[in-house]
Amino acid sequence: MSSWNGLTDKQKVFIETYLKCWNAGKAAKEAGYAFPYRSGYENLINPDIQIHIRQRLLGHIMDADEAMSRLSEQGRADMAAFLDCIGEDGQLNLLKVKESGKTHLIKSIYWTKHGPRLVLYDAQKALELIGKAHGIFKETVDHTGEIVVHHTGNVKPDDF
Repeated sequence: MSSWNGLTDKQKVFIETYLKCWNAGKAAKEAGYAFPYRSGYENLINPDIQIHIRQRLLGHIMDADEAMSRLSEQGRADMAAFLDCIGEDGQLNLLKVKESGKTHLIKSIYWTKHGPRLVLYDAQKALELIGKAHGIFKETVDHTGEIVVHHTGNVKPDDF
């Protein structure tokens, strides 16, 4: 993280608290400001504080390349990737799944009378999202069709 140079102790506490609760008024109150809601707003528009918050977030936010990589892994995922995680007893070894680094491919796990059942993320949905990101799939709506109004009763078509 960048240095705290130029920031007051209150501003440092504000940043740390804000990054936990995402509420500027609450963070300013925790930092000891006399007028927390006004001070919270003022801190959020302070360029020095914005830089510190942005730098802290950069290490935590998934960038576009990582998101596409994860979607690609989900699109290619196959239950066969988990065959190495089945023990000699025929049961899925969840510790081996974790050690394989493939847990991010699993949407859910639920237990049956035969043991755990894995549900992987929808590969087709991942491929659709990748296609949309690359502009392969474009959704269009045809607005050239004729509007048809159905009516009942004493209303005449000229009334529209």
